[in-house]
Amino acid sequence: MNLPFVINRKERWQRLNELLKKIAKNKLSSLSKAELIEFSVLYRQVTSDLALAKTQKLPREVISFLNDLTARAYNQLYRSQKTRWQQIKELIIIEYPQLIRQNWKIILFSLGIILLGWLFGFIGYNNGPDVVSAIIPEQFGQRLVEHYETNTWFNEPLAARPYVSSTILFNNIQVAINAFAGGMILGTFTVYALFFNGFLLGVLSGVFHKQGYLLSFWAMILPHGVIELTAIVLAAASGFLLTYTILFPGQYSRSDALRLYGRTAVKLISGTIFLFLVAGLIEGYLSTISTEVIPELYRLVFAAFTGILLLWYFNLGRNKTPRRGIINKLFKNYQRIWRMKYQSEPELNKERNY
Repeated sequence: MNLPFVINRKERWQRLNELLKKIAKNKLSSLSKAELIEFSVLYRQVTSDLALAKTQKLPREVISFLNDLTARAYNQLYRSQKTRWQQIKELIIIEYPQLIRQNWKIILFSLGIILLGWLFGFIGYNNGPDVVSAIIPEQFGQRLVEHYETNTWFNEPLAARPYVSSTILFNNIQVAINAFAGGMILGTFTVYALFFNGFLLGVLSGVFHKQGYLLSFWAMILPHGVIELTAIVLAAASGFLLTYTILFPGQYSRSDALRLYGRTAVKLISGTIFLFLVAGLIEGYLSTISTEVIPELYRLVFAAFTGILLLWYFNLGRNKTPRRGIINKLFKNYQRIWRMKYQSEPELNKERNY
C-alpha cells in the first residue's frame, strides 16, 4: 500500500512485529533492557498510529492490521502471568518471605497473643485446675496422658493416616479462615481464636507437666506444631491487617484502603495453606508413629530443624526483586520517557500543572 501514512510508519510496525514474534517464542523476559525500551516505545507509537488511522478514516485493512498489532503488544505487556511456573516460584521464594518481613510487627503481635494464651492455660491449670476445668474438661487432658502411658497415642494404622492428615488439614485451614475473617469485626474473633488455641495448648502442657511428662508432650506436639502454629500466627496476622486498615485507613477511604491492603492480607493467608499442608502431613504420618520407632529426642531434633528451615525461608529473597517487578518498573519509566520525547510541550505542561 503506497499511502504516505503507511510508508512513513511501516518500518516501526515491522520492528514491533519482530519483537512480538521473539516474545511469543522466548517469553517477555528474554528481551534485553534496550529491547524492552524499544518495545515499550514502539507500542505507544503504534497505539497513536491506530488512533490517527481511525481519525483519518484510512482503509479497513490498515486499521485491522494496527488493531491486531496493538492487541498482541498489549497482551504481552499487561497479561496476567500468575499461572506460570516462574511467577509461582517468585511468589513462593521471593514475594511471600518479603511480605512476612514487611509485616513482622503485626506477626509478632499475633505470636504474643498465642503465647499469652498458653501462659494463662499453663499457670491456670497448675494453680487453679478447678477454674480451668470449667472451660476445658479435665478428663480430656487425662485421657491423653493415659494414651501416652499405654502407648496408644500412636495407634493409627497406616491405611488411616491419609484420612487423619486430611482431617487435620481441614481443621487447621478452618481455624485460619476464622482468624482471617475475624479481622473484619475489628479482630475480636481473631484474638479469641489465637488466645483459645494458646490456652488449650497451655492446659494440655500443664496436665502433662503435673504427671512428669512435659518433655514428652513437646516431643509429640512440636514436630508438626512449629509449622502449624506459625501458619496460625500468619493467618491471624492477615486478619489483624484488615482490622488495622479499617481502624486506620490513613489518607484513603476505608473501602479504598481495604481494596488496597486487603490484597496483602489475602496473599499473607494464602501462603499459610502450604504450611498447613506440610504440618498436616507431618502430624498424620510422623506424629502418629510410636516413640519406640522414633524416640523423643529425634522428634525434638526434627522440630528444631523445621524451625531453622522456617527462619531460613523467611529470609529468602532479601536482596532480590521479582523479575516482573523490574519489568513493570522499566515500562513505567519508559512511558515517561516516551511522553517527554513524543508529546508536545503544551501537553507536557498541561500534565505537570494537573
